[in-house]
Amino acid sequence: MNEVIFHPIGYIKSPFKNVEDVPKAEIDAKKYEGQLVIDEKYLESMADMKVNEEYLLLFYFHECKEYKQTVPLKGIGPLTALFSTRAPCRPNPIGVSNILITDIKENIITFKGVDMLDNTPILDIKKVFK
Repeated sequence: MNEVIFHPIGYIKSPFKNVEDVPKAEIDAKKYEGQLVIDEKYLESMADMKVNEEYLLLFYFHECKEYKQTVPLKGIGPLTALFSTRAPCRPNPIGVSNILITDIKENIITFKGVDMLDNTPILDIKKVFK
């Protein structure tokens, strides 16, 4: 297979500095607020984003060094096959989270739904259509 290379479009400012502190469930992540700091060259790409809209955030688990094919469910449960979990360390450590935009000022997007570490590289943002 060919190599795939991504270039971050920005990074995440999160209250979480340690993996152990990151919420393991989406419901818990919704309690926390963070910021997306987007490279200013993508301001035009942000033009139609709005407060109170939901987006999918794709990011790179930059702290993962290796993965296991079975992991404890939510970090504490029974051993479960990796692809049936949201465990961060994977063959391609790409994360995806649902976020809710609470504020936008220039290239800074404030959001709820933080379940990633501080300084996590952002790969993409996609609108959720319902």
